Amino acid sequence: MQRYLPLVLIVGLLIAFRLIGCLPDAPQNFQPLAALFFCGALLAPGWRGFAIPFAIWAVTYPFAKGPITDPAIILTTLMGLIVVFFIGKFFEKKSILKVLLGSVAASVVFHLITNGAAWIGDPMYQKNITGLWQSVWTGPVGSPMPSWVFLKNFTAANLIFTSIFAVAQFRFTKPTVSVSVPLLAK
Repeated sequence: MQRYLPLVLIVGLLIAFRLIGCLPDAPQNFQPLAALFFCGALLAPGWRGFAIPFAIWAVTYPFAKGPITDPAIILTTLMGLIVVFFIGKFFEKKSILKVLLGSVAASVVFHLITNGAAWIGDPMYQKNITGLWQSVWTGPVGSPMPSWVFLKNFTAANLIFTSIFAVAQFRFTKPTVSVSVPLLAK
């Protein structure tokens, strides 16, 4: 059972974050999507490190808010997740502090990939540096929430998820109890 504990923890955390994200007063984009793939790279070797998070993502994706049926958005999201997975592989076997910083970096890279793709593909953004800045930082004109708030919430969720995952990965040595029984003199 202890062997499967990290996987159970990841699934449980993702379900909890998805449920929190469905609440009416939940912060926008408070989902640890990047951390799922980032931690997957730390959790399992080889293809399983990607396959496990991908399966979890595929099952929970329909519960996300937003335009979830647009193939371009799905492909861009998947491309961002693949990049995040490889960032996680880079941080494999690093200190906890570096892993947490890697999680923040992965969140920012994912945001830049997805919002950069929105800038390229969405006609509402001008195809210049101002349009790119608008896509990545301020959001579309008239948007009730700027893009940086989405980045902040996304990064916070990923950092919390990765922190819980990292703490759960600590391997404590099993305590041994030695009992010495004094020999009774006869």
